[in-house]
Amino acid sequence: MNKRKLIIIGSIAVIIVLSIIIMGILSGMRDEVEKKEKEDIKRYVKAIPVKYENSTSVLKETGRVASQNYVDLSPEVRGKILPGNVSLKKGQSFRKGQVLLRIYSAEFQLALQAKKSRFLTLTANILPDLKIDFNSSYQLWLDFFEKIDIKKTFPELPEIKSNKEKIFLSSRNILSEYYAIKSDEIMLSKYYLYAPFNGSFTEVYSEPGAVANPGVRIARMIRTDKLELEVPIETANIKYLKVGNTVEIISDNQDENSTGKITRISDFVDPKTQSVSVFIDLNRKKNSTIYQGEYMTAVFSNILLKDAMEIPRDAVFNQNQVFTVKNGKLKKQNIHILKMNDETIFFNGLETGIYVVTEALINAVDNLEVEILK
Repeated sequence: MNKRKLIIIGSIAVIIVLSIIIMGILSGMRDEVEKKEKEDIKRYVKAIPVKYENSTSVLKETGRVASQNYVDLSPEVRGKILPGNVSLKKGQSFRKGQVLLRIYSAEFQLALQAKKSRFLTLTANILPDLKIDFNSSYQLWLDFFEKIDIKKTFPELPEIKSNKEKIFLSSRNILSEYYAIKSDEIMLSKYYLYAPFNGSFTEVYSEPGAVANPGVRIARMIRTDKLELEVPIETANIKYLKVGNTVEIISDNQDENSTGKITRISDFVDPKTQSVSVFIDLNRKKNSTIYQGEYMTAVFSNILLKDAMEIPRDAVFNQNQVFTVKNGKLKKQNIHILKMNDETIFFNGLETGIYVVTEALINAVDNLEVEILK
């Protein structure tokens, strides 16, 4: 083997030996650095000891204003629609007792007056017999006869004093004709549709000039002086509310807040929202304006929570789990949530005195060693 080959082989051997030595040194340094890093890293958490006490909370939910009365305006008789005291237009307001519309009734009125005229004749014909056979009742029937005006509502019948008198009046068709007339008087009143409350029309389906039929809807109206707020409440919180509770009402459209009272709580869950509807009667202040359909916020205050503790909502994960610190290590535990707010929750179910973590932790697992941040 020549000298040149020996030099090459020796150089390679030296390089290999040096490489092995350097790798060993670097590996030892890395282990030492990693060991030091592991020793230097500490996980700090915010935690407080569990302590239960009676607390009060508030519940804020937004609802929609609605009228307490919705009525469909429809006639009980057939005829041409005539104007009333108010315009039959969408958005038109009215007062209780005003005539909303009329149904053409001239033919019916004339037929009723004809009936009354025939009854007047029947009554006149029985007066002589009454004077002879029922003298004690004669003056009563004479006064009744004189009060009759075929253009006005009939007066009440005189008192019938005996069965003999009743048989006499029935045989002359006095009773049947009288009650037939009274029935028609009631029917005549149905040709006028009066406002049952203060309100306004929300929809109008027919106008004056059209022919109305019994039971066919002419308009829809709402009551505007009696409004209520319908608020959806989660089923978990409905137990804190009772009928009669006073509620603070907040509106963006008013300078001052108002109040209301819970009038009823539904006993079923809305399948769309999975909530229970609570209805609040609104106390309208003088000169305040509240419109149906607007949104307002209801504040249910003084909700009593017994033996509860409040922590930030971010500290809870998996719906009902929190981290606790025991012997310097994290541990997952289940809690019983009493009430959830926007940013906090009230709970119980943990051992008193144990430390509960009050912040959201990232990449935290059971038995992770931590130190409580003072």
